[in-house]
Amino acid sequence: MANPFYLQEVPVDAPFCNREKELKELRSYAEARANVVLFSPRRYGKTSLVKRIQRRLKDGGAIPIFADLFGIASVDDVAARLAKAVFAVTHQKESFWKAALRTIRSFRPVLKPDPEGGVSLSVEPSSVGRTGPRLLEETMESLGAFIKDTEGLIHVALDEFQEIVVLREAPQIEGIMRAQIQQQAASYFFIGSRRRILLGIFNDRQRPFFQSAINYPLEPLIPKELARFIESQFREGGRKCSLALAERMVSRVRSHPYYAEKLAFFLYAHSKTITEEVVQKEMERLISSERPVFEAIIQGLAPQQRLLMQALAVEPTQKVFSIPYIRRHGLGSLGGVQHSMRHLEGLDLIEREEERGLNRMVDPVLEIWLRKQGEERIP
Repeated sequence: MANPFYLQEVPVDAPFCNREKELKELRSYAEARANVVLFSPRRYGKTSLVKRIQRRLKDGGAIPIFADLFGIASVDDVAARLAKAVFAVTHQKESFWKAALRTIRSFRPVLKPDPEGGVSLSVEPSSVGRTGPRLLEETMESLGAFIKDTEGLIHVALDEFQEIVVLREAPQIEGIMRAQIQQQAASYFFIGSRRRILLGIFNDRQRPFFQSAINYPLEPLIPKELARFIESQFREGGRKCSLALAERMVSRVRSHPYYAEKLAFFLYAHSKTITEEVVQKEMERLISSERPVFEAIIQGLAPQQRLLMQALAVEPTQKVFSIPYIRRHGLGSLGGVQHSMRHLEGLDLIEREEERGLNRMVDPVLEIWLRKQGEERIP
């Protein structure tokens, strides 16, 4: 049997751990044409969750539009990705395709055969010289015309929506999109992992999107449910992993969905029998596989920010600004620590736990890796 665990995005028809409550609630919001801000730490399964919701909506006759805004480089890029998302989903049905060609005036689709025997889709502007905010406005107007011209529910998911803030024209982008969206009888999901930035767009009184969507945090999976899911997947694959071992695996990664799935993937791939020693070995493999990502994160930080990350990895605390804590970890001045905290929170690298009030790393495996940097392993 093929490995029942996934390293990449979980396919919409693959087994999924719980989330039935979220699937039901978010689908009901979409069907009511409500707008939602869906947020969580990175790799919590937001994209997989939304695509499952869109599959169910599509089965009910809706048109699901999914645009990934990660890495956008310009306002034109935002507009192009929106237009391409419309053409990509409508290409599957002739009546929708004709409606898209008729209403999306700012871009035209370009279809080419690809080497694998399929068709690749790109878009190009319909008018030479029209760029920037005006192009985005025309694209949003065209999307509104498509929504008005099409019967049934239109659901638009904008993944990593907070990426728009990196653009110089971000205030204009927010204003244009808000003005157009409020006129459209559609449901929009704004999805993101840099929570402070994303929530700032929708909860700052001075910004266009203020109180225009339902804030919906995607909570961690319940540890026991995640452990039961892992144990059942091993069993389905003909491997034995006790529930107690599955619970320890989940505990090591603080119930993080991506890391739990990846650890289970390595265990299934490399071991016929799952023991505590094997779990430890594959945990080391997991940490090693993430090392390039972690190194890239650390290299992008100032020295004092790195020091604060290392301190919180070793000693999560309620009193990060206390003089004893600062001295104990050599963090320098109070003002420097305050500045580093703001920056790292903005990057969603550290957070304050609501339950215990601890300031700690958001990513549990990055926390382990940083802790190991200060240790020397002795045979």
